[in-house]
Amino acid sequence: MSTSPLASASRPIRRYIGWGILTFLAVSTAIFVAGRYVTFDPTVSLIPLNRGVVSHFVVLALHGLTGGLALLLGPFQFVASIRTRAPIIHRLIGRVYLLSVMLGSIFACFSALVSTSGFVAQASFLFLAVIWCYSAVQAYVSIRRGQIQLHRLWMIRNYALTFSAVALRLWLVGGIVYLKITTGNVPEPVTSTDIYASGTWISWIVSLIIAEWFLIQRKRILLSPQTRSIKRETKEKIVAE
Repeated sequence: MSTSPLASASRPIRRYIGWGILTFLAVSTAIFVAGRYVTFDPTVSLIPLNRGVVSHFVVLALHGLTGGLALLLGPFQFVASIRTRAPIIHRLIGRVYLLSVMLGSIFACFSALVSTSGFVAQASFLFLAVIWCYSAVQAYVSIRRGQIQLHRLWMIRNYALTFSAVALRLWLVGGIVYLKITTGNVPEPVTSTDIYASGTWISWIVSLIIAEWFLIQRKRILLSPQTRSIKRETKEKIVAE
């Protein structure tokens, strides 16, 4: 089935809108997180601290700062004009991003192990930290080997996991609204603990599913007859010139 010219023309517009929304949410969340942790003041922490582990807040703050930096830089790695016109800047942003992710995942592992949020949340954060680091390593290894397309796939997956920080906060906001509406109106109300624990899993799983769906759609578009025809015509035009 061929794609109509109208659909092809609207695709870049949808892409720009999607990127704009993603960037706005990412930057807003990054500023919110960094604003709370940049002073290293434990009284501003929204996450319950383990009083038996003195370094818990310090490590949590370092995770918030490195994760916030990754969240902030990520969207600009997907800007084609930066990749093609300013490759040095693209590589610099990429290196800082991957370093932030790797450090952030190490801090996240420690924070998860000493967390007082319960086993369900601990398991989710620990699992997320491991696959967050793993996908970053795969992105780095693939680009070092010159496997550009594979590198892009892993970067998209990795940023989906990074973006789960935004997804979790959106889930919690929705949970707060739900609690206000249902409190006193249902026989067995959901608690804030239930919402938080479920959100720690839902946020990164849904983000990863959306990323995989995007990759599948992207592959379908790239392999479509119309796209192949455009590439062939462009190649023939270049050869003719």
